[in-house]
Amino acid sequence: MKKKWTKVTAIILAFVLMMSLAACGGPGETTGETAAAEGSGSGTEAQGAKGVKVGLILSGAISDMSWNYTAYQGLLKIEEQGAEVFYQENVEPADIPEQFRTYASANIDVVFVSSDSYQEVTLENAPNYPDVQFIIVNGSANEGNVCSVQVADEEQGFVMGAIAATVSKTGSVGFVGGTEITPIINASKGFEQGVHYVNPDMEVRTVMTGSMTDTAAAKEQAIALEEFGADVLVPMANNASLGVLEAAEDTGVYSIGTGEGQETSGPNSMLLAVNKDTSVAYLAAFEQYLNGELTSDSDTVPKYGANQGVVTLGPWQACADEVLTEEQRQTIQDIYDKLVNGEIEINLD
Repeated sequence: MKKKWTKVTAIILAFVLMMSLAACGGPGETTGETAAAEGSGSGTEAQGAKGVKVGLILSGAISDMSWNYTAYQGLLKIEEQGAEVFYQENVEPADIPEQFRTYASANIDVVFVSSDSYQEVTLENAPNYPDVQFIIVNGSANEGNVCSVQVADEEQGFVMGAIAATVSKTGSVGFVGGTEITPIINASKGFEQGVHYVNPDMEVRTVMTGSMTDTAAAKEQAIALEEFGADVLVPMANNASLGVLEAAEDTGVYSIGTGEGQETSGPNSMLLAVNKDTSVAYLAAFEQYLNGELTSDSDTVPKYGANQGVVTLGPWQACADEVLTEEQRQTIQDIYDKLVNGEIEINLD
């Protein structure tokens, strides 16, 4: 059962749940973790997840065909395991404490926060809810009841860079990022290294718009890059990425998408999408929670990339036939396969 919470409905639900608990003489004795442990002996993941409540806090809209969309898909995979799931879109960091209170009042067992931009506020507030397991996606903190998992944004960037360098005729390619946070920075580093892996002499221009939602700003920056000579444009800005794809369409250069369905914004210019399916990381973290394997005792944060099926190549679009030979496509596939096999190292220092 999926619920999109508004502030009013969340408060009403929390009140109803608290009244129900009071009528039963107080909170139930079986917590989410106990239920998971009892169910795990049944032999099926769905039974292990039954009774577990999972909340997701999203930095953007689930319709962005990018980061938040795949996070939501992860929540659906968790629901398929038998959990009851809830989500809230477009949450600003300042509103996180209120969302935590709402979820805790409704006896949510696991709260996923979808961005490392929430890390500081999560660490500040999580100790107030010791019975809740918080999981920061793309975070770096393992502390108390807070754990982190990461996805290999740099691998997505690397593959896009390799493709861009293969396609470019001008010797200049452009990367448009959104908010200047660690995942976007890592993606830009991967992009530059992917470009230079194919052509060490190629020019790489990188700009950050400061927003994951301002489509107009992303489009404006992308057009500026084209005017400086970039003939392949790559976005990494969630929903704002669509502005970059539109700019490529309008200016007649090529683009590379970052999510399924983005070709609708660049039907004549998008070569393919290098997808980053974060749902894999969400499900893996949830299964670790069910199995009692999720711990904050380690300084190591698990990272999921091409090897785990998070970073994948989408189908080539029609315009790719204009600029890529079969041999070049195979070369790109070989580069991707090397990432999968751990044969390529990306430097994030």
